[in-house]
Amino acid sequence: MNKRLLLVAGFLFCTIALRAWVSIVPPAIQRAPLSEFPRQIGEWKMVGSSTLAEDVAGVLKADDYLLRRYSDAKGNSVDFFIAYYKTQHAGESMHSPKNCLPGSGWAPVINDTAVLENDQQGRPVHVNRYVIEKDGDRALAIYWYQASGRVVASEYLGKFYLVWDSLRTGRRDGGIVRIFAPLSRGENPEHTLQTSLNFARAVQPQLSPFLPN
Repeated sequence: MNKRLLLVAGFLFCTIALRAWVSIVPPAIQRAPLSEFPRQIGEWKMVGSSTLAEDVAGVLKADDYLLRRYSDAKGNSVDFFIAYYKTQHAGESMHSPKNCLPGSGWAPVINDTAVLENDQQGRPVHVNRYVIEKDGDRALAIYWYQASGRVVASEYLGKFYLVWDSLRTGRRDGGIVRIFAPLSRGENPEHTLQTSLNFARAVQPQLSPFLPN
């Protein structure tokens, strides 16, 4: 058998194996519905909640989601969003703010990462920072992907872990967490970033019942 036939046979084998993997039913994951997420987290209190428009929810295709506004005693407010997916598919990704926000007319101004916390080994855990502008108004979004207790900023690394976790444990569930805050005209984005990160650090320990480890 020549090399070409070996390559074709190998490709067919990988294709069959991939189809078999995709057809495997992932294990049932016990989790709490996002409607039960705490309405008060430290100094932050829920001051409002809403639902997505039907067409937006249809694009999102989440199995569960939460959309709330929280405020603290200093008058800082953030919009808090979580979307949970029971089963993710290889080659697909959760709806990224880098796609939906520009699609709503927002233009990116800053696109980098910030440190949420350090892990147990002392290594920094990064989340995405996204400063956007629309009709002269600015806003800040920080977001990350979370699955199996792992916080990931990179979509590509998230896809790698999706395959890794599905092969190792059979799990393909996960979620995206986003915090959105308006920027006043002339306001330093670093102040709003720190406020948003403070909120993120308060809510992150609360997520495991809803985005299981």
